Amino acid sequence: MSAASRTPRSRRVLAHQSLALVALLTWGCSYGPSGGGRVLPVPPPLTSTAAPSLAATEVPPTPAATPIPTATPRPGRDFAQVLRVWDGNTVLIEGGATIRYIGVDTPGAGMFGRSLEPFGRQAAERNVALVERKRVEIQSDVSDLDSAGFLLRYVYVDGVMVNEMLLREGLGKLAPLGSNLRYQAGLERAEAAARAAPLNIWTLVTPTATPTPTPTVAPTLAASPATPRGTVLLTRTPDATTRPLTASPTLGFALTPVRT
Repeated sequence: MSAASRTPRSRRVLAHQSLALVALLTWGCSYGPSGGGRVLPVPPPLTSTAAPSLAATEVPPTPAATPIPTATPRPGRDFAQVLRVWDGNTVLIEGGATIRYIGVDTPGAGMFGRSLEPFGRQAAERNVALVERKRVEIQSDVSDLDSAGFLLRYVYVDGVMVNEMLLREGLGKLAPLGSNLRYQAGLERAEAAARAAPLNIWTLVTPTATPTPTPTVAPTLAASPATPRGTVLLTRTPDATTRPLTASPTLGFALTPVRT
């Protein structure tokens, strides 16, 4: 159909179709292809900002661990681990040996055939508090063993001599030292201090024996038997010749009356 032959009606239809096509094109630009909704404008891409690079920090080297010095006993002493306390002056150490404190005689605590004596329990309990389950220092003197086969030693805890401490607290008396005289003066001073206080065993009243006077017997002369009144004694008269006494008128003795 030519443009000349078109009728006004056809021209109107064509104009309506053109408007519809424009509207359709406008709607298609506003929504996505699927028609699910409005297409929002895409924001411009973000400019990535690079993180600031941190300069490598130098880590100082770890200092070498300072070695802990191994504890060593004082000169002339050895370490010993106390396993248990027997009584006030004897302990069992690691290895099975028993140590008896030099110069200390504590009251019996029911061990080694000794009965429980006054302050024996207190001495044993004090010994437990001082050394049981602890590492102590021990020191020998001239004699190594006693008659029972126990080690004779001075025992130290935290640098303090236990032997002297027990004497100073009045929980023991000074035992015979024999040839172990290294610390005799200190042990004697410790005992003297407890005795002067007095402390513990020195508070016990010790009965003092009163000497019984020996009677003195004065020598006495034996009394002569009394002679009955009127008794006649025979006295021998010296004679030139000795003759047997006979009942002869010529007797060699005379009758001498005794006057009373």
